[in-house]
Amino acid sequence: MKRVILAAGVVLAVGSSGLMASGDAGGSRFSETLRGFKEAPAPISTTGHGTFEATISKDESQIDYELTFDELEGEVLQAHIHIGYPQNSGGIVLWLCQTASATSPTPLTTPQCTADDPSNLHGGRVTGTLTAADVRPLAANGIVGPEEWAQVLDLVREGRTYANVHSRMFTGGEIRSQLDNGPSDHDGHDHGGH
Repeated sequence: MKRVILAAGVVLAVGSSGLMASGDAGGSRFSETLRGFKEAPAPISTTGHGTFEATISKDESQIDYELTFDELEGEVLQAHIHIGYPQNSGGIVLWLCQTASATSPTPLTTPQCTADDPSNLHGGRVTGTLTAADVRPLAANGIVGPEEWAQVLDLVREGRTYANVHSRMFTGGEIRSQLDNGPSDHDGHDHGGH
C-alpha cells in the first residue's frame, strides 16, 4: 500500500512541475505555467495566466509546442522564447506567435496568436513547430543565427531561456515562465513548489 501511495505521489509531482522528461518518442518534453509574478525584472499583477508545453524531438531537429494563455488584461501582441536568467529580461531567440501589430521575422512559419479564435484577443491556444530556421540572431548571447540551433537547445535544457506572452497593456511581457529541467536546476525560481 505504501508503494502505491508513493508512486502516485511521484506521478502527481512530476505532472505538476516544470520538469523536463523523456517523451514517448525518446525526445525531451517539458511543461511550464506562465504567470505575471514570474515576469522580470519586475513582477506583473495580472489576471492573465497560461501554459507552455513542448517536446524536443529525439533527433533534436525540432521543438513541437503548445502555448495557451487566458484572461490577459491587455490584448495579445506576441509570444516568444527569450534568452535570460529568471531575474532578468533578455532578447528574443524564437517566436511562438504573432499578430498583425507584431509580425515575426519568419511570418510564414509563425502562427497567429489568435488562430484558434480570432475574436478573443485576451486568450488563445497556439501550436507550432520550431526548427533551426526560426532562430533569431542575438549577438550579445553569441547566437549568430540558425547554425546555433544546438546551442539554443542547450540553453533551453539549462534553464537559461523563458517563454512569455506580450500584451498591449504590458508590452514587455504580461505572463512568463522560465523553461528548465526541473527542481535540480539551482537558479532560484519557482518549480511548482518543489
